[in-house]
Amino acid sequence: MALTRALAATGEQIEDSEVTVTSALAVNVKAFLPAIEEGTGATVATGYTCLVLANAAGDVEIVDIFGRRVVMVQAGEAWQVKANGDVNRPVWTVSPALYQLQIGNAQPSAGSTTPALGTTSPASSATVKWIEATLADGTIGYIACWT
Repeated sequence: MALTRALAATGEQIEDSEVTVTSALAVNVKAFLPAIEEGTGATVATGYTCLVLANAAGDVEIVDIFGRRVVMVQAGEAWQVKANGDVNRPVWTVSPALYQLQIGNAQPSAGSTTPALGTTSPASSATVKWIEATLADGTIGYIACWT
């Protein structure tokens, strides 16, 4: 599994190797966190963190392996979840992302007057917007989202 992955549907499992999970879906989805144990197999050890970005019109509900809500990431928001405790007392802490998100107008790609759409983009009838991420060090990045 990649370090960063976009959710494709509701009910997906966040893998132990993923550090960023995004959703460019226009519908609300639910994703399950891995079990907190010793970090072997499909489990994670205490200290594991994952950034969750809802970079479209849909919200992302993050739940633990028991189905208990950990956080509801509203459209346009980003939250970080961190594993604490162990198999006997699994606890997830939630904090705002380390940067602020602002939804802006679509930015054209170099040499083009329209935003670039990759092969994983939605139908061409979707409206492309960009989430501008301003990191703590002042670096600015853009994340494509479709509505």
